[in-house]
Amino acid sequence: MKRITTLVILILSFALFIILPVNAAEFELVGNWAGLLTDQESLELNELAMDISEEYQCEVSIAMMEYIEDDDVAEFANLFYEEYDYGYGADNSGLMLMLVMDSRDYALIAHGDGNTAFTDHGKDVLLEKHLLPLLAEDKYYDAFLIYLNKTAEFLQMAENGTPFDVETDEENAQTSIWVKLAIVILIPLLIAGIVCLIWMRKMKTAVSERAARNYMSDGGLQLTKETDTFLNKTETRTRIEKKPPGGGTSIGSGGSSSAKGKF
Repeated sequence: MKRITTLVILILSFALFIILPVNAAEFELVGNWAGLLTDQESLELNELAMDISEEYQCEVSIAMMEYIEDDDVAEFANLFYEEYDYGYGADNSGLMLMLVMDSRDYALIAHGDGNTAFTDHGKDVLLEKHLLPLLAEDKYYDAFLIYLNKTAEFLQMAENGTPFDVETDEENAQTSIWVKLAIVILIPLLIAGIVCLIWMRKMKTAVSERAARNYMSDGGLQLTKETDTFLNKTETRTRIEKKPPGGGTSIGSGGSSSAKGKF
């Protein structure tokens, strides 16, 4: 009887030993399947991702793939996200960064409340300003660390009711002011300068006369016909200011938004 009990315990222990790695992999928010990180780096990033996900109830994750069979990395990322049940809560709120190493493709997809926190403008800034320069230099740990820290900032802004977008991006607002000043002041001055330069070139052959008689014919001035000719008109126009794009998120039919490209 003791032998049978011991045998059953050994079998169950062996089965549990086999199942545990699979279940643990399912709960990894930083999937190092392409071997880009050391075990210690992967552990640190995974713990940070879990802390952020729990704090804001929006799951942030990273998936590193060696290769995929699907040509569209964003579609594959969405299928992968749904198939392995990523996301937080009933609407699977979250943001996933996926890298495919053989083709150097990336996709950044958002679901649920992630669509609110990570707008189209927010995704572009996160990628172009913070992630892609580091990914291009194969600095993966640094890129992922910035990714997680920036997602926490974006989630905090969304929680405060001001998601990171065109209107709440302070750097973008400052750039817009200078662009507007250039349009309103510099461009008209440039056009006026070009017009004046053209006129000056045409007047190089003109010489002023001191005596009025040189402008009159020998027979004097004789009027044979009088007509009224319309020379110019005064027109008043009111400028209609166009509002800048309001930002927001373009959500697809599957309830997700995405950005993709190569790094």
